[in-house]
Amino acid sequence: MGRMESIWGKDCDQFYPERWIDETSGGFRGEIPYKFPVFHAGPRMCIGEEMAYIQMKSIAAAVLERFVVEVPRKERPEILLSVTLRMRRGLFARIHERS
Repeated sequence: MGRMESIWGKDCDQFYPERWIDETSGGFRGEIPYKFPVFHAGPRMCIGEEMAYIQMKSIAAAVLERFVVEVPRKERPEILLSVTLRMRRGLFARIHERS
């Protein structure tokens, strides 16, 4: 569902973070939870969703502050369906310390 053209549009394969920015206010515009139900929605909502987002943002900020991350765009990652959403063979990247 994360890359379905019928849900996200023609540019569903591209990393395009601007799609979640409201053009009028410039703030974050979230999608309805049923559009991408990784954390589910409704009565079965994941109780750890907020904590997962806080951890993800803090780790990403710490890494991006200290390092330059280059991800080669050779192929589209293959997703493994499991309890947690993972990529087959991981995500290969080159990481350089900022000078």
